[in-house]
Amino acid sequence: MLEVVKLFEDSSTVDELGIGSVRDTFSNAFFPGTSTLHTRLRYLLFIPWLVNDVARHRWSAEKAQGELRRRETELIHALVAGQEIQGVIGRDAKSSLKTMPSALYWASLEILGIRRWKTTISGYFRNAAQRSTAVDDPDADGAGIDHLGMIHLPKPPESLASSTTFDLTRDEAEFLKAQIASSHRDSAFGWLAVHHPDSEARRLWEHEARGEFPEPLRQLVDEARRFHFTGTGPAILYNLMLAELSDNEELVERFSDDLDAWADDLDEQEIFDGWDRQLFWRRLTTLNPRIRPATQAFLNDWWHLAATGAHASSAARDLVQRRELNLKRARARLTYADARSTWGVGAGTGALDFRWTIARSHLNDIAAGLEA
Repeated sequence: MLEVVKLFEDSSTVDELGIGSVRDTFSNAFFPGTSTLHTRLRYLLFIPWLVNDVARHRWSAEKAQGELRRRETELIHALVAGQEIQGVIGRDAKSSLKTMPSALYWASLEILGIRRWKTTISGYFRNAAQRSTAVDDPDADGAGIDHLGMIHLPKPPESLASSTTFDLTRDEAEFLKAQIASSHRDSAFGWLAVHHPDSEARRLWEHEARGEFPEPLRQLVDEARRFHFTGTGPAILYNLMLAELSDNEELVERFSDDLDAWADDLDEQEIFDGWDRQLFWRRLTTLNPRIRPATQAFLNDWWHLAATGAHASSAARDLVQRRELNLKRARARLTYADARSTWGVGAGTGALDFRWTIARSHLNDIAAGLEA
């Protein structure tokens, strides 16, 4: 739900025509455990450090959650005191922050194998309170007082509550590198963490080490590149059609130019040359069987039109209008004038980077830590 809310904060990333399942399939395959809501990698240590420090008291779940919130607020102040500006969750809101970092990173801790107990935060505190043996017998259930439902973590800094930064120590960087690699060895995240974490590339397929990618990863990255260039075309045409319906000449010119530039990019990048789209779908549906046949049919029809230069034709316009109507029914803006008041100009035209920007930040944090 938080991911959906985040998407609506930037109208350019809103999935107006239902291709988000394809985008997210690539994102999850490349960078499991990441989220558009994440900022810096060290939160994957901050959260288990704080949670376990609260859980070891074996308070009631309600009291423990209140204490965790207090400590997360304390962490905000500590990061500000450490001169961190970018990436501090709650930097401005502080104690009035509604969604704490623990809620944003909780699922990632499980996905990356850092958290072993598959439960909510409140359930984690209940488990800790019930496991008295975890305190008296460090070997019980593999969970000692320091571990509880987490794996063995690097030691937290003594100044964590007063002044800290996002900089990883070498031990922390080694720990996170190992966790990412061992939990998802075949992903881009796992491979890059081990072999080439530092990068300034704008896109994954422009990575400095792309020539060294294992063949299956290289092939999937190339499929993502092709989808990146083709996937925003329908949204640009959609916005152009809405601009025409609203008689806004400035927006018509803007989206007409965008569509022309988009088509030029396809030619320049030779997107359709040698592209086996049946193989594309076999790869994607193996990763995510829940991609709907209607989504596949829509994109196949769009690619056929785009490959023949008919991306602005009446057939392309009909395709986009039918797709929106099938998805939204009475809320379809192209079909129903009353629905157009909710149009966010530029909706869906944002670049598809498959969470590379987030992952690159995380990987660069590891690279800097390894050099510490």
